[in-house]
This record gives sequence, C-alpha cells and structure tokens, in this order.
Amino acid sequence: MDRSGSAVTRRSSWSLPLVFGGIFGVLSTFATVGDPDLFWHLAQGRQTVTEGLARVDTFSWSVNGLPVLTDQWLGQVIWYEAYAALGWNGIIVLRALLVAAIVTLIVATALAAQRRPIVAAIAALPAITLTRFAWTERPQLMGLCCFAVLVFILRVSAERPRVLLAVPALILLWANLHASFALGLALAAIACAELWLRRPDSRRLAVGVVALSIAVTLLTPSGLSIWTSASGHFLSPPRVIQEEGVPDVTQPYGFVFAFVVLAVLVTAQLARPTVLRDVALLVPVLFVSMTAARHTPFFAVASASYLAAHAPEAVGAIAARFRVNVRLPAFAPRVPSLGVDLATAVIALAAVVGAGLLAHGAPNLSPYPTGALSSLPAGPGVVNDYDWGGFLIWYAPATPVFIDGRLFPYTGDALRDYETVVSLGPTWRDVLVRRGARALLVKPGSPLAVRARDLRWQIVTETSSYVLFFVPNSR
Repeated sequence: MDRSGSAVTRRSSWSLPLVFGGIFGVLSTFATVGDPDLFWHLAQGRQTVTEGLARVDTFSWSVNGLPVLTDQWLGQVIWYEAYAALGWNGIIVLRALLVAAIVTLIVATALAAQRRPIVAAIAALPAITLTRFAWTERPQLMGLCCFAVLVFILRVSAERPRVLLAVPALILLWANLHASFALGLALAAIACAELWLRRPDSRRLAVGVVALSIAVTLLTPSGLSIWTSASGHFLSPPRVIQEEGVPDVTQPYGFVFAFVVLAVLVTAQLARPTVLRDVALLVPVLFVSMTAARHTPFFAVASASYLAAHAPEAVGAIAARFRVNVRLPAFAPRVPSLGVDLATAVIALAAVVGAGLLAHGAPNLSPYPTGALSSLPAGPGVVNDYDWGGFLIWYAPATPVFIDGRLFPYTGDALRDYETVVSLGPTWRDVLVRRGARALLVKPGSPLAVRARDLRWQIVTETSSYVLFFVPNSR
C-alpha cells in the first residue's frame, strides 16, 4: 500500500472537517434533552447568574451548608444562558454546536496527519462514534471540545512549535469549564517536554508554555482546590455510579473503545516504529480512559491522527500477508480556496443552528417521577433515587434532595448512608431514623421499594416508574 499519505501536509482546508461537523451537528439535534445531570447544572448556573457563585450546598438536606465544587461554574452558566435565551431549544443548539466543533476538530486533526481525505475520514470515524456516547448536555461536553482543540494544536505543533502559545489561553478557559483540564495540562506538558528534547532552539518556548499553563489554572474561583476536584474525577471516581465504573466491553461504547485500542496496538505492531512523541501522548490518555467509562472518548480522539497517519501501512502489511492487493483511490492534492472554506463554515453553522431551533425542544421526562411532584412534602426528609436528584432540584425546589449527580459533595457519610438504605444494609432503618427521613421516592422494582411494601408503609402515589412512600414514625 502506498504510504505517501503519512506525511503532514503544509497546506490544508477546513472544508471537509466542516462538512463532517455540520452533518453530525445536525444529526445530534434529533436526540431529545434529558440527561439527568443537566437539571442540576442548570440550577447551579441560574444560581450563579442570579445570586452569585455558591460555595456551599443549598439544594440538599443531607449535606446542606457543606462546601461544594465550583470547577464547572462557567460551563453551567453557559448552559443556563442558552436555556434562558432560547428555552430547551437553546440547550439543543448549544449541544449541536459543541458536537459539530468536536467532529470538525477530529477530522481536521486526522487530515493534518494524512493527506488523503478518504483515509483521514475513515480514521476519524471510530473517534466520532465513541464521542457519540458523550453528546450530553453537560460541561463535560465542553471539556471534550477543549480536549479536541488541544489534540489539534499538539498535532500541528510537531512542525510549528509556536502554535503552543495558544495552550495557556485554552487551559485557562478549560479550567473554568470542567475538571478534565488536568488531562489537557498533562498532555501539553508532555508535548513540551518532547519538544525540549527534540528542538534545543525551542526550549524557552516549551518551559514558558508549561509554566504559564500551570499558573492560569489558579485563575478560577476554586484556586488551589481546583486540583482536588481534578484528581477526584480522574484518580478516584466513585465506582457505585455506572459511568464512573471501568469500561465494559459488553456495552456498545465499550466495544467501540476496545476496537480503537486494538486498532492502535495492531498499527503500532505492524507499521513503522512509533515515535516517542506518539507513545508519550497516547499512553497517558489510554490510562485515564481506562479508569472510567465516561473517559473513554479521550483516547479515541487522541488516537485519530495516529491511526490516520500509520494505519494504512498496517493495513498494507496485513493485506500483504494474505496476498491481497489493496489500493486506495489516488487523489491529486487539491486544497479548496479560503472562500470555499468560509462558505462551507457559514452553511454548516446555519444548518446546525437551524436544525437545533426546529428540533423538538421539550425534554424527555418519561424516566422521571413527574406525577409525584404535587405529592412531595416540602422541606427536608425525602430520600430520592440517585438518578432523580437533578430532576427534583430543577422541578421541585421546595423539596431538598438527599442525593443527586453532583456526587462529590456527598462523598463520605451521605453517600455511605444512601448506599446502606438502597441496598438494605443491616442498619438501613437506623439510617432513616437518624437522618429524619419522612418519605421515600424510589423505583418500584428497587429492593427498598419491595421491602417498604412488605412492611406495609403508606403509599402516597405510584405508577409503573416510581412510588412515593411515607416513612412511619418519622420525626
């Protein structure tokens, strides 16, 4: 197989990446709003806009008044402002724009490593597919977009080191959007270390970029504690939550992740020797991606350009062993004009925004206990299902939650008590008494609901998706 496409092009066009970004951005608008964490992100964004940044909890009764994380404050404000401006369609438009940006950057990075558009597009598809599982209405999606920007910068910086000057500004924005900035800072430092070794004339640049990038992480409301949040997300995720568990290859996302990892390993084995830079950048991202299911898209995005550059050689080696003649279409290297790029960008932007505005905006509330809202007692005392915490924060502000998707404020006694109650641990009834629980809002098939029925606790309201019990002898 011809390997000429592995060279990094000096002239490039954004037309193909923008076409891909526009297509997938439009497709993302067909998904309804309904991520369980969106609601508490909106509530915190609204609170920040109307009352100022809260540093203690005001939404729960289990950790009320205790410190909360502020590492996503800007992302939450942006999501809320989109909602305030355009309602639920604003959420869809913002999500679609972020998806379009991520896909555009993935394809652009692959094209920076592979001049043949078909090869670059094929190499980008696994990464695009895996990011689909992260197309949620959270600051996390903004963090993934920042990661895609960084990967593109690092790819271009291999030949043009001065583009690394953009990294500190990116890290500053990222650190105020989502705690995943820590992974970006680590990758930038690794890239600068490799540049320091490879290009003695760029050592001052490399050191300056790393030093400034570290310094700007302190320009957040969290200050030094921003690193506590980041380490918690990456090094000690709570495994009781499904998305924080290790990747499961029996699930669709896990299968795609395993495919990407296998493709990279096979390519590294069969293609020409992998350079130090690729190893240094891909191995840490693979480690982080294997720590939690929701981190898996990082490796797919980071490896897209590597596969674009070297997978053709690996495919050629496999084909040669089976005596199969594989030939890809040869295209003359044509770079569309800047005018074509601008026109493509305008059309893609209009398509994405238009599709978002025309999409069905109302959130999908079918998984949530909407019918129980009017029966919830005001004030503290309701022990709710974890998945419904954010929903209750947004739709039932008069009833504080016991737990919700913010999770880390609950780490400790509150989370242990919740696990004890829902798993019917030996002291589950003692926990309810000690906490002063007055009601349970749980799923009908949960062990807690089954046990409450056996004990003949009063049912206030129920459907096939939820049941609300009054706890007897509650305070």
